[in-house]
Amino acid sequence: MIRPLIKLMFLAKATFEVGRERLEDCVDALTAKATEYKSSGTDRVSDVREKVKETVSEVSQNIWNRSEILEGQVKEKIRRQVAEFSLGALGDATEINELRAEIATLRAEISELRQTKVSV
Repeated sequence: MIRPLIKLMFLAKATFEVGRERLEDCVDALTAKATEYKSSGTDRVSDVREKVKETVSEVSQNIWNRSEILEGQVKEKIRRQVAEFSLGALGDATEINELRAEIATLRAEISELRQTKVSV
C-alpha cells in the first residue's frame, strides 16, 4: 500500500520538475518564434496539434524517467543509511564483546588473587 503512494509522490515531484522545465522552454521558444507564426490558420493548427502530441509524449516519458531516477536516489540513500546503521551496530557489538572479554579476564585475575591470598 505504501509503495504506490511513494511512487505517486515521485511521479508528482518529477511532474513538477519536468513541467517547470518544459514551461520555461516553451516560453523561451514562444518569445523567439513570435514573429514566425504569421502563416495560414489551418496549417498552423495541424502543426500545433502535431507539436502538442510530440510534446505530451516527450513530457510523459521525461516524467516517468525522472520519477525512476528520484526513486533510485531515495532507495540508494536508504540503503546507505541502513548500511551505516548496521556498521554502527556491528561496531557496538564488537565493543561489547571486547568489554565482556576484558571483564572475564579481570574476574579470572581477581579469582587468582583471592586464591593466592587464601593460601598465604
